[in-house]
Amino acid sequence: MSARPGPAWFRQVLIRRHDPQADEQAAAIETQLRLLDRIGGRNGLPRKAAGRVGPGEAAVVSARPAGRTWRDVFGPVAPARARPLDRVTAAALLAVAAAAADVLTRLHDTGHSHRALTPDAVVLPGPGGGAALRDLGLAAVARQPDEGPAEYRSPEQERLGLHGAEVGFRTDACRLAAMTYHCLTGRPPALGSPLPLRAFGLDLPDDLEELLSAALDPDPGRRPALPGPFVTALRAGSDHLGRVGR
Repeated sequence: MSARPGPAWFRQVLIRRHDPQADEQAAAIETQLRLLDRIGGRNGLPRKAAGRVGPGEAAVVSARPAGRTWRDVFGPVAPARARPLDRVTAAALLAVAAAAADVLTRLHDTGHSHRALTPDAVVLPGPGGGAALRDLGLAAVARQPDEGPAEYRSPEQERLGLHGAEVGFRTDACRLAAMTYHCLTGRPPALGSPLPLRAFGLDLPDDLEELLSAALDPDPGRRPALPGPFVTALRAGSDHLGRVGR
């Protein structure tokens, strides 16, 4: 008896006539298929389940990792119920955010960025603070105004004029920082001037405060890249909260 197929993420383009827009969308799917062949199924990145590019259709199906999503575990919740996280949950959130940053960095190493990160796009495959991406988001898709989900959209996603891989990498940093701040505090951040974490009664290292604030800068050129200090600060914040409770 064959095993039941698991949940999957599916994207399809039907090509009724060839024009630049249809050809661009089909090419993006073809690039995603090649990318999944190259890196899929490893280190928290989604695995290719199926896909094809033909004269009338282009489609990609990736297997969704098993587990609960970031939103299932950490929120954010409805504004009426929003409040800062307790110490134990905040420590777990920061560990997952660091793991998600690691996975995004592996995607960035291929020259691509996700640019559609939301709490539904990060899957927690099990205990221990790990994270996986549900899909590749907008990897291989050309930038366009108002791209990606409106939730946590960064300023450069609302307009054209900023190009290059580095912009996409730092878009991912901004979206991840906004998700982390929102769930920690119960309030979405104001880009460029978020309230300090201590204003919500959160006892966290100054380095984490500074790195989250920098990642939420409206100018992508002033944001930190995901590897290095940002990931270090997330892990240090998680460790700090763990020590405080002992």
